[in-house]
Amino acid sequence: MKSFLKYGALFFLFFFIIEKSVLFVLWKAPELEQDRRLEFVLEGEMNKDLIVLGSSKGASNILASQLGNETGLASYNLSYEGSHIVFHHFILKTLIKHNTAPKKIILLIDTHYQFINEPSLVFRYDRLYPLSKYNHINDELIGKGKKNMLSKFFALSRVNRSNFQLSEKETNQYNPFDNSGSRPYVKRNLKKKFEYLDDTEPYNPEFELKEKIEAFNNIQKLCSVNDIELICVIPPNYSTYNATFVERFKVLLKPESKWVVYDTLNSIYKQKEYYYDQSHLFKNGASVFTSEISDFIKNNSN
Repeated sequence: MKSFLKYGALFFLFFFIIEKSVLFVLWKAPELEQDRRLEFVLEGEMNKDLIVLGSSKGASNILASQLGNETGLASYNLSYEGSHIVFHHFILKTLIKHNTAPKKIILLIDTHYQFINEPSLVFRYDRLYPLSKYNHINDELIGKGKKNMLSKFFALSRVNRSNFQLSEKETNQYNPFDNSGSRPYVKRNLKKKFEYLDDTEPYNPEFELKEKIEAFNNIQKLCSVNDIELICVIPPNYSTYNATFVERFKVLLKPESKWVVYDTLNSIYKQKEYYYDQSHLFKNGASVFTSEISDFIKNNSN
């Protein structure tokens, strides 16, 4: 019996030491991230007038600092590369829960791919794992089946492989973060080869995913309930204008939601030097596009 108690005590001592060590790792992990925007949201440090949501197009094509200068609204970009509409809904929920709701949300739309299955657009769990010390994040991971209920009680169940990468992440040389959360392309990748895409294939709603339609509807509801003006923005691509997608998109809009499409008559959007690749504007093109959004806001403010 004494032997059992001895080994039991040693086990609990060992577990206690490991648990405390893991807690240190969990608390240290966010500080080593190059992208700390979600951490600032969770800490209630994202109280802005205008927030930009979207995928890589939102991150690179809209310059939040320029929006702020041109509209007078304190603006910040919370777009995440490779993220889809379900993740954007999560970011908006988190933002509203931990901060004062913004006056306006700019939601950048991934033309053609917004509501269908696109492997390059995912729920960015990699942005959540380094922040698993926060109960809000852990609860989301549990809800998505990425963590179990034990993680509510033990740090060992919260930890992820990414938490042990205890070195600061490198900055992307092509589109580094600016001080407003945007990631404009400032350097060209000479390995990127692309040509103008003359794509006339009509958009087919039959391929839409229910969870993505629901996420878009929930974003609209959140904005309506919290008195936020939602402005959906359709950006340029180095390709033909997809009118069939735009018509379908307009059907999904609630009456209180606004939308704006890039100036299809502006010849700049047909000039290759204004693009980093087929889907993303270079910084000079992003500046032109951002000014169009600023003008829309100033001329259509509630």
